[in-house]
Amino acid sequence: MKKIIELKSACMGYGTNIVLKDLNLHITEGDFLGIIGPNGAGKTTLLKNIMGILKPQKGEVLYSKQLRFGYCMQRQQINVLFPFTVYEIVMMARAKLIGYFKKSSAIDKEKVFEVLDIVSIQELADTPFFNLSGGQKQRVLLARALCLEPDFLILDEPTIDLDIKAKKEVLELISHVHKTQQVTIALVSHEIQEVINHASKFIFLDHICKPEIIEKEKLDEPKLSELFKTEIKLISVNGKKVVL
Repeated sequence: MKKIIELKSACMGYGTNIVLKDLNLHITEGDFLGIIGPNGAGKTTLLKNIMGILKPQKGEVLYSKQLRFGYCMQRQQINVLFPFTVYEIVMMARAKLIGYFKKSSAIDKEKVFEVLDIVSIQELADTPFFNLSGGQKQRVLLARALCLEPDFLILDEPTIDLDIKAKKEVLELISHVHKTQQVTIALVSHEIQEVINHASKFIFLDHICKPEIIEKEKLDEPKLSELFKTEIKLISVNGKKVVL
């Protein structure tokens, strides 16, 4: 598999405030990457630099040619004061591809219903976004990101404030999308269990350890317990390590 993003001696931050120092990492096509850390550890800073929204203060971030991102934001960031339907919110993403102020085509409409089908909410196309449950809203935002036909899908705290059932369903859906849509994924969270139980590679941000990408097979209880300052138990389920 080829590298799609490479960080070379990258220092990231805002003005004189350096949040992440001297990062040397690469993300490979097809990765399912979990980015884990507490609030303020630099998750958002890393995301913005990976997506090119921010430039590193030092070093560089290199991209494969024509790499296209799909960003699945937190549902709390959507303004629900206006009665946008599910279809309208997902179609908004197509404007980045077809151009703003241009009329959508039959192909664009077909793509919207295709991604709504992928996330299993096609029947909600005409429903106002604000009438949906938290889990349904997160599915809409996942569909919106997929509507951009991304190579790299970034999910920012997609299960925050969801109940246990909805959280489980959203995480299973993300894993399904990874397997069936041939898309690279970065799942960002401060909850270790949900990320480790689904991703296959990890970046831990904690203000102390220098970030590195760790493969799931190399995770162990002492390392995780040290990182999170609490006892972490790993068990094997169907040959995969999961947090108990």
